[in-house]
Amino acid sequence: MLPLKIYLSALLVFLFCAAYGQDKPFKAGESLKYSIGYQLMGVWVGAGDVTFTIEEEELWGKDCYKFTGFGTTYARYDWFFKVRDTYSTYADQNDLRPYRFTRDVSEGGFYYREDNIYRYSDSLVYSVLKVKEKPLQLDTFPLRENSFDVLSLVYESRSIDFDSKRIGDRISVRMVIDRETHDIFLRYLGTDTYDHDDFGEIECYIFSPLLVVGSIFKAGEGMKVWVSKDRNRIPIYIESEIRVGTIRSELLEYSGLKFPLGS
Repeated sequence: MLPLKIYLSALLVFLFCAAYGQDKPFKAGESLKYSIGYQLMGVWVGAGDVTFTIEEEELWGKDCYKFTGFGTTYARYDWFFKVRDTYSTYADQNDLRPYRFTRDVSEGGFYYREDNIYRYSDSLVYSVLKVKEKPLQLDTFPLRENSFDVLSLVYESRSIDFDSKRIGDRISVRMVIDRETHDIFLRYLGTDTYDHDDFGEIECYIFSPLLVVGSIFKAGEGMKVWVSKDRNRIPIYIESEIRVGTIRSELLEYSGLKFPLGS
């Protein structure tokens, strides 16, 4: 079974979506839960789930949104490979630029914690990384303009106006991950109706993000994302090829939406 970290990171990439030029399409108290599964010899196998939440908190005297993503394997897999991964970001409530990003990864016998502080006065990101029993790693790297960590970019990107795009158009975004900054893009693919078993037919935008090349994902645009074509702009379904098969994610539960789903 693949580490859930892969699924969580994938879902974070999948979530680059939504409706630019409007008021923020979310509010504090929103919670979205997704199933994560992969295809094994033609059969879909549930592996775990991921929950994303929004809170309002203060950091260093600034009013922030605290975005959190928590991923876990299902209990039946814990004996084999227990995963508990938590990502969190403190972002400015006005422009969503990140102030602090943390990532706690616990997978089987492996553990690491990453803590990044965004210092705009210095145009630097100050990073602390602790990998299992290895010595603490301290580092800095350049903070480029309009850069977001994976979580703040998730919510910032829920303001892209797909209605103003033509099929095939590319939308540029900038993401900081693993102490590196990547310029990536989303390609708009049009609209579709997604038939959800629990929530019925949901009108969606579809797009494909350019993937950051790594050990799991294939390079290119082999991922598709269905995003609700309403004022919430939440991901409904995601599917992508990886080097050893296919993974997918579907909305399981939601609460605290700013607008009724579909409105």
